[in-house]
Amino acid sequence: MKKIQFAIVGCGQIAKKHLTQIHTIGTLVAVCDVDPEQAKSLVHSSDVLCFSSLESLLAANLPIDVVVICTPNGLHASQAQLCLKAGYHVLIEKPMALTSSDALALIETSIESGRNLFTVLQNRFNAPVQAVHQAIRTGELGKVFSVQVSCFWHRDFTYYQHPWHGSKTMDGGVLFTQFSHFIDLLLWYFGPVKEVNAIMHNINHPQTELLEDEGAVLLQFENGIIGAIQFSTNTYQKNMEGAVVIIAEKGTIKIGGSYLNEITYQETATPIISGSTDTRQSLQQVYHSILRTLQFGEPFYVDPQESVHTIALIERMYAAARKKS
Repeated sequence: MKKIQFAIVGCGQIAKKHLTQIHTIGTLVAVCDVDPEQAKSLVHSSDVLCFSSLESLLAANLPIDVVVICTPNGLHASQAQLCLKAGYHVLIEKPMALTSSDALALIETSIESGRNLFTVLQNRFNAPVQAVHQAIRTGELGKVFSVQVSCFWHRDFTYYQHPWHGSKTMDGGVLFTQFSHFIDLLLWYFGPVKEVNAIMHNINHPQTELLEDEGAVLLQFENGIIGAIQFSTNTYQKNMEGAVVIIAEKGTIKIGGSYLNEITYQETATPIISGSTDTRQSLQQVYHSILRTLQFGEPFYVDPQESVHTIALIERMYAAARKKS
């Protein structure tokens, strides 16, 4: 069976993780970056073509199946549009776009072009995350009363010296760049949100254009569950935690670890899961889902419409915070 042919657009740190996975299921044909030296340093191979613009890559009309977009957030939607219209499937790093309208337009183009729009929400494959999702769906936890998300990370001055970090148009804000995975999981677990209230401020990163570097969000889901998100990028020297706590009729459970890869507290009628998961395997599962979709016609593990819901909820959070300011 023919190997899947890939191209990577944007050759920064996250592209290195994608390159590892591409080698497991397919072949890298080309890379693209505005910095030619960075593109060359990613691949170290004369067999892979290097381009300094997406337009030149697309004009080459190479035998590529999937274009992987690893560029700054603000470029995702426009670059994905070009790739879909050129006839390629597209895998986009999170967030899929910085506005729900741009995300919906991508889905429309995907349908019109007959190409797949794949998104990266790899935390859904973490074993503890999946086990809790299953327990909610089967009613093993009984009625869920409330959920608390805590995201306490460290982003210092040097992080925001990177050209696009902290930019309103290229970054979008910490809810997009750092914490959108957590918001995706809330919607995956508990469904649509009825009401949003939020307070945010930028207290420690005045050199950026960001609305917030920490905040608190209060949610009421349509099913009555109360949700709370407290987040910050101001923890001292290193990340503290990213955690989800669920309080339910038949159990209390906390998913934590370095990146939602461990059950750190569990008091349930029957054990949900023990141990932890290697988060590197989660991105591997994204690529295996692509493989199954392209070669066997299986549905991709996440519908891009779900990413639209996440983006729309983040928009509502920012709108609610602006009303308070």
